[in-house]
Amino acid sequence: MKFWQTLYAVDRRVLYAILIVLVAWQVLMPITVPNVVLPMSQSMFDKVDSMKEGSLVLVESDWTTSTGGESRGQFKGLVRHLIRKRVRFILTAIDPLAPGIARIAVGEVLKEEPTDAARYVEGTDWAVAGYFPNAENHVLSMVTNVRKTLGTKGITDMPIMRGIKDLSDFEAVILVTASSSINVWYERIRGKAPIGLMCTAVMAGENIPYYASGQLFGMIIGAKGAFDYEDLLNTAYSDKKFVNYQSGRRYMSPLFFALVLLIVSVIVGNVAMVVLRKRGVQQ
Repeated sequence: MKFWQTLYAVDRRVLYAILIVLVAWQVLMPITVPNVVLPMSQSMFDKVDSMKEGSLVLVESDWTTSTGGESRGQFKGLVRHLIRKRVRFILTAIDPLAPGIARIAVGEVLKEEPTDAARYVEGTDWAVAGYFPNAENHVLSMVTNVRKTLGTKGITDMPIMRGIKDLSDFEAVILVTASSSINVWYERIRGKAPIGLMCTAVMAGENIPYYASGQLFGMIIGAKGAFDYEDLLNTAYSDKKFVNYQSGRRYMSPLFFALVLLIVSVIVGNVAMVVLRKRGVQQ
């Protein structure tokens, strides 16, 4: 009986200590296992991989440091892929902090990529349109008159916008987000461009139906999705000169062990509670 009472009343500080040990162990000595790529991750990768050199993608980057553990790996994997395919991209955001963070991440990727990435010129091959304060007005104006909307940020005068008259001239709209901004795009896109989504894990449940119905051409979900994308990049670009793996793979082992500890703790605590109740022990 004392055994079950001890399990039921484990000090939370003990669990935190175990968590710290597990995470530190996996950060320093991660256990790598074969990865099974999710179908929605494969669909996202295949769509980007099919794009022709010189095509243009709108990337709405709404993530900040609060979800960097999931979103940074997704975003950097996407940017790597676009650069290697020589696909141009324009970054927009509905979070005031997001454009600066996205610019830093793009700069990191350009430094990590082989020397030919240095020829990826801002204004010609990629551009940061910046912050748009109202999601509904932003999306509606992009759908209605993309040149006028981006013109407020000075983008339409750049070489990257040559030949672009409408949102339908973009190869795709891809959101990297931890917010509900994707819902506005569902409502107002009017079929002008295919949509892809890179989201945090907690957003998966509400958005998977849109992938299943074909309204999303692909989904990258959480740290697992970032790992999937890195795995697919590594398969397509196996030359050692390419940087394919970063935070996606690095976070998977610590995340796995942290979740195992959480699940085991919940199971053990509930089993101990049931046993004590059956034996009539005052909790």
